[in-house]
Amino acid sequence: MDRVKIDAFLDRFIEFAAGATTIGLLAVADRSGLSRHLGEVGGGTVQDLAEGAGLQSRYVQEILSGLAAAGVVEYDPGTQRFELPPEHALLTSDESSPYFMGGFLDVLPAFLGQIDGVARATVHGGGVVFEDFGEAAVRGISRAQTPSQRTFLLSRWLPAIPGVIPRLESGIRVADVGCGSGTVAILLAEAFPESWVLGYDVSSEAIATATERSTTVPNVEFENRGIEDLPLDPPFELITTFDVIHDLTDPLGGMKRVRDALAEGGQYLMMEPNASSNLEDNLSPRGAMLYGTSTLHCLTQSLAGGGVGLGAAWGRQRAEEMAAEAGFGSFEPLDEISNRFSAFYLLTR
Repeated sequence: MDRVKIDAFLDRFIEFAAGATTIGLLAVADRSGLSRHLGEVGGGTVQDLAEGAGLQSRYVQEILSGLAAAGVVEYDPGTQRFELPPEHALLTSDESSPYFMGGFLDVLPAFLGQIDGVARATVHGGGVVFEDFGEAAVRGISRAQTPSQRTFLLSRWLPAIPGVIPRLESGIRVADVGCGSGTVAILLAEAFPESWVLGYDVSSEAIATATERSTTVPNVEFENRGIEDLPLDPPFELITTFDVIHDLTDPLGGMKRVRDALAEGGQYLMMEPNASSNLEDNLSPRGAMLYGTSTLHCLTQSLAGGGVGLGAAWGRQRAEEMAAEAGFGSFEPLDEISNRFSAFYLLTR
């Protein structure tokens, strides 16, 4: 046995555990309001921050101590002040920031809460159905996606699709499949009042939220249905999915349904995790997070429904292959708007 390797991996394992507990501390800070208050005031002593946020000082002290050890906040022993750098606040406190990561503080605990179910499925087959992840997963997915959607949908993502802006302004039928709480559909409907926008999702809870949020927007409608029931007539000129296809029980069938629901010359904007189809290209911390969340959520919910279990890391190569199998006339990676987490593809009928 190589003692150096043992010690090195022990250090790595401590990093794994520290990451998990830091997510826990950030989740408590998020749900208690400490993160929001810290983002507003920038910093202070334990007493100042506890009083300002209306929290128990002993908890605040322990939370901030852990976050200081993890490098989330900075600590000055001379003044005993904790400071949240504004750059860190963009990720932890500012829900309007496109860099906000607070959604992970809901979804990761929800995913980890189903470890026993995933373990049983690993032994006996099947999986964990989406509903078992609970309201926290629905809320977290919305919180994870909404900031970037609000910031970039109209300014970067749509302008990358040739000719779509004038068509939306003139009035076309649009579908957002897997719409969640409705952010994309509502933004599209508000920006393009001549177009008719429909949002579809299998989560009745998400559809209820989307419907409630859209009461003052006359040209948007939400329905509780899956991609396999996407209406075909009349067809849609634009269809969007954001992190949907890899979760499906039948992803190829879903893509075929989208293709069939498009009008001739219609466009399909598909956002999926930014990954390669080859494991050796994904051997990084980002890859580890992707395979982990895939196992604990994406893969297992597909297998629970008797699906193929495509997984989140299906990657660009497989996406292009499946686009051809589904009958699309073209497949174009939109690298100008892709980022470290998400890849965007434009498919046309």
